[in-house]
Amino acid sequence: MQFLKTAIISGFAIAASSVFAQTLPDIGGVKIGALLSTQKPLMEKVNADYKFSEIKTREGKVVGIQGIAETQNNNVNDHMIALQDDSGKIWFLGRAQKYPEGGYIPKATFISALKQKYGTPTEITPSEESMLWAFDRNYALTAHKASIGMCPFGAGGNVTTPRTELSRLKGDSIFISVPAAFEPNCGIQLNAKLNRHHASNMIVGSSIQIVDHKTRYDVLEKKNNEEEAARKKALDAMKDNKPKL
Repeated sequence: MQFLKTAIISGFAIAASSVFAQTLPDIGGVKIGALLSTQKPLMEKVNADYKFSEIKTREGKVVGIQGIAETQNNNVNDHMIALQDDSGKIWFLGRAQKYPEGGYIPKATFISALKQKYGTPTEITPSEESMLWAFDRNYALTAHKASIGMCPFGAGGNVTTPRTELSRLKGDSIFISVPAAFEPNCGIQLNAKLNRHHASNMIVGSSIQIVDHKTRYDVLEKKNNEEEAARKKALDAMKDNKPKL
């Protein structure tokens, strides 16, 4: 009986550890949830032509880095960004690319590669050009029915939010959206968007964004609760104040 009890406890422990040992998604080997300082060398390997710069808030706080590669005509053809939280861990990854003529990719080949890397999408549009992979708060990929109301389908957010002050790429129709709000039941949201050639089934550009909702939501919720508690304490401290008439 003791052996059975031990076996059951061990089984629960293994199951629990396997949930939290989920392999988190990456872009080009750059991992969400890892320390940005450890991922910068990997970003450099994604594209040797990247020119890097810091991403700052309006107050001057460094919140991430971005790499931008340009064609000989100074048009942006590859843009990658990584945003970090106060602990230095990456909570957002994004990459947008334009492919040169002769470098277009068949749509079926692209979709197959995405499924091989990230698994079966939680949601996909009829055109198969926009996809969502929704991970729960244990970072397990979920099926469509289980994900309803969990993670937003679109990348969401305006790139010029107060939190990041990101600007659009040099007018070259490449945008990376960074959310300004986070969902309480979503773990990780991964979006892929394919840009198809107007006259064929070839993909001429793509964008991928990964958002760690769980980390951001929990941090901001804690901050909001602390601010609300401080506000209430300040109000309570004034409840016995009397006017000096």
